Amino acid sequence: MSRGVKIALVFLTAFNASALIINVSPPTKAAVGGRSYEELVDPDFTRAVQLVAQKCKVNVDIAKVEC
Repeated sequence: MSRGVKIALVFLTAFNASALIINVSPPTKAAVGGRSYEELVDPDFTRAVQLVAQKCKVNVDIAKVEC
């Protein structure tokens, strides 16, 4: 391997490691309508969401549900 390729690999590895440490990606947030975690894991609510997901067509890009 040539010296230039080795230097490039070292540089890219260092850059990758620093990007992982800094974590440049923004945190993701789900649209949960102001509900708490306890409300989202409620068995009745979970069952209702599963029913809608099975029986309806959900377009998440425009937040539209067609049943």
